Amino acid sequence: MAIRQTSVTVPLEGADYGKVFVITRMSAMEADQWGRHCLQAAIASGADIPGLEVDAGLAGLAAVGLGIFGAMDPERMDSLLDRLMRCVSVQPDPRNAAVRRPLDESDLEEIPTVGWLQKEAFALHVDFFKGVGPLFSLLSALLQTEPGAPPPDAPM
Repeated sequence: MAIRQTSVTVPLEGADYGKVFVITRMSAMEADQWGRHCLQAAIASGADIPGLEVDAGLAGLAAVGLGIFGAMDPERMDSLLDRLMRCVSVQPDPRNAAVRRPLDESDLEEIPTVGWLQKEAFALHVDFFKGVGPLFSLLSALLQTEPGAPPPDAPM
């Protein structure tokens, strides 16, 4: 099975409006490592982020969300966001999907486009966890339940 890709077109008003970018998801191993590094950076910052566990990988990152970057040391945040943005390529001619090149900082002219593109790249890597999020919560609760106790979702 091929690694998932998505094409996104900038919807924001301004000089970047209509530009097309292709986001390619990291391999599973790379994405999990990146997710763990994000969680470790946030924990190292000392910020109190409920439910944050250092070894949770990409699933933990999905649960916490994009706001995790605000809890990090700026240098580590920049490094991790740079790594995420390596997944983005530019499609200079929207009519010719076959022509792409790596993203260069000169491709983005508007500051809001940077945040929008980061959000889109982040979403491609973690959105598939949204549907299974309740399962992670239930599994976590089950693992913390005393032996012989009723399951956490049992009626009272």
